[in-house]
Amino acid sequence: MSHTPDSTPESLVGARVTDAGGNAASIVSVQQGGGDSSPGPQAWIRLVDGTQVLVPVSLLAQDDDGYRLPFAFALSSETRHPMQMTFPVMEEDVKVGKRVVDTGRGVRIHKTVSAREQVLDQPLLQDRLDVEHVQIGKVVAESDLPQTRYEGDTLVVPVLEEVLVVQKQLLLKEEVRITRRRETVRKPETVTLRTEHVQVEPFDEGRTRQ
Repeated sequence: MSHTPDSTPESLVGARVTDAGGNAASIVSVQQGGGDSSPGPQAWIRLVDGTQVLVPVSLLAQDDDGYRLPFAFALSSETRHPMQMTFPVMEEDVKVGKRVVDTGRGVRIHKTVSAREQVLDQPLLQDRLDVEHVQIGKVVAESDLPQTRYEGDTLVVPVLEEVLVVQKQLLLKEEVRITRRRETVRKPETVTLRTEHVQVEPFDEGRTRQ
């Protein structure tokens, strides 16, 4: 970083000056600024070709070999006079990063399991058979034997029996009526259900909470 020389203006005379391009020069005289319009003390610097340039003393930065300038002189080979001065353009850049810092704070998690009993009462379907014996006592011919049949939801199964008479005949002794009935029953059962509980406990080990 450039800084104003600590020496007095008179002590700068004869000091070695190097520009940003490595060109050597020397300070031949220093003049004090006069009035508000003057930028302060200024030094006359003589280049290697004898050209003299007036430079503010505030631009001189002291180093081991003398002083250095933050710009370079560009000389014309025809006139041997400085045609322009080159100033480096600086720009500051910001680099943003992140890192993990242990703050010493955290949470403790406690998990417990509790059990409770709950009654489940759901409707269930079941089939039940009602068997009914109906006495008939009717003689039937062999050519007209009754068959098993359905009457609605009732299954009718004929029961035949041979009886001894003057002549052998078939007697319809009875009919077995089987009716299927569907009904809803409830069978409560007790089951065990588990529930998890989570408790969060903040802690700050080894540090004072701010």
